[in-house]
Amino acid sequence: MAKKSTRALEPAYRIVSLGGGQFQCEDADQECSNIVSGDVCEWALDTSVELHRIGSDTMCGTPLYKIP
Repeated sequence: MAKKSTRALEPAYRIVSLGGGQFQCEDADQECSNIVSGDVCEWALDTSVELHRIGSDTMCGTPLYKIP
């Protein structure tokens, strides 16, 4: 019997400042896990940027986690 995967991958988004207190959620072209762990998923191009799932059309939602 095949083993079931416990991870759930989601497209990841980063929060980008537009200035004047305005922010936008942009596709980070990366996948992360929605399984809560101690390690928040970081953007491959800048590890100081934490990645999130999409919340609405322009807003980022909850943080995503590193793929185990």
